[in-house]
Amino acid sequence: MSNPEDNNFGAWAWRFTAKDILPNEGILSGKTIVMKDNISVAGVNCLQGTDAFTGFVCTPIADATVVTRTLDAGGTIVGKAVCENLSMAGTSFTAATGPVHNPYARGYSAGGSSSGCGALVASCAVDINDPLTLGFLWAIGGDQGGSIRSPASWCGIDGLKPTQGLIPYTGIASFETTMDHTGPMTRTCHDNSLLLKALAGKDNIDDRCIATPAPSDIPDYPAILDKVKGTAKPLAGFKIGLKEGFSEASCEQGGMYDVRVHQKVKDAADKWKDMGASVEDVSIPMHALPMDWWLMIVRMGVIGGASGRQGFHQNQLTTRMSALRTPEGWDKLPFTVKNMVLDGVYMQEYYPELYGKVTNLIRLLRENYDEALDRFDVLVMPTTPYLATSNATPDATVLAKISKGLGQTMNTCSFDVTGHPALSMPVGILPSLDNPSISLPEGLQIMSKHFQESKIYKAAFAWEDKHPNWKECV
Repeated sequence: MSNPEDNNFGAWAWRFTAKDILPNEGILSGKTIVMKDNISVAGVNCLQGTDAFTGFVCTPIADATVVTRTLDAGGTIVGKAVCENLSMAGTSFTAATGPVHNPYARGYSAGGSSSGCGALVASCAVDINDPLTLGFLWAIGGDQGGSIRSPASWCGIDGLKPTQGLIPYTGIASFETTMDHTGPMTRTCHDNSLLLKALAGKDNIDDRCIATPAPSDIPDYPAILDKVKGTAKPLAGFKIGLKEGFSEASCEQGGMYDVRVHQKVKDAADKWKDMGASVEDVSIPMHALPMDWWLMIVRMGVIGGASGRQGFHQNQLTTRMSALRTPEGWDKLPFTVKNMVLDGVYMQEYYPELYGKVTNLIRLLRENYDEALDRFDVLVMPTTPYLATSNATPDATVLAKISKGLGQTMNTCSFDVTGHPALSMPVGILPSLDNPSISLPEGLQIMSKHFQESKIYKAAFAWEDKHPNWKECV
């Protein structure tokens, strides 16, 4: 970022303009998009939120598929957004460039690891006249445990983690290949559906896309929503399952739980009844288990890197990882990355069978959700069990830093391990518990079966269409 004084939220990693040199009236014409800074844009430095590598930055020589598709659809890329250190944090104070601030309250978390994406998209909604945001921005983030949906929840925007493989991950720094997702982050559901339409479809490179249709066979998500806009009962016959005990599970895992968030989501779900939908409680017995499974898979996967894949490999980024084997590189890493790596080494040394066992259990979890989705079109729950926390200071203890995000991904990581699509949408704001003078957004998460993004969008769009001023919802 060449002009730090213009980086009020600490969210910009790089500013540049990339667009088609020929006239292009594609579906993203006139739209400005920012990329998470783990996405390869040819000729633009890629920090990945860290300074642990020798030489600090690398410059990709090829575009990620999402970059190519954005430009092909007529979009203008205006920069890259800060991501947390190696994308290994759900809070927003681990990036080497400094903390990312929540646009609703400076000093509070924007969520992570797509922290810069969340802050930049949300800043448009907070101050539409901010010249830095060009009036509006959309973003393309990444999600391995909640890294699109957590910033969406805490920043008050729409963020979709699509079905794994629906959008190719080609040319994006991998975290754990079985959980890698990339997806759209926007101010509204309709905008989100338009960006997904431009990005979705297999690219015949990424082997995560084995079940994904070709781009020409992707549903026209915006057109589906346009058909129900303004109708009295847009969800007639639609069945919504409200997850029981969705916040208590966070307490069982040692995390925080805000009862007001629980109530806000229940009240928001009840509003769907006026749109023709039925809303019933549903029990998902295995929902509290995936947090532990996710931790095992991620930690062992981080150590294994991208092994076992036949798709595109970012050799430049892989080569840089060798710098972490030096004392100098290791010392620069934040506690989040060190914890991941040390846990992964320990598990591989003493429990090498865990990765396989957990992978097999995840099939049962996927079936558990699908059984519920045989009875309901979508399932809903809070995205995060509590509001955004304050960013930890650099001199805070490790335990104090960990406490800022404890239990945060309880309701999001499940769908990274199963690959189900899930979207966070804002449903209201609440006073912060530690400073009642500050009001912060809260998100509701909607999930459905694989490749059923249209159902998720239909539920979210109907709610947003009836309640455009979500900040005023009580």
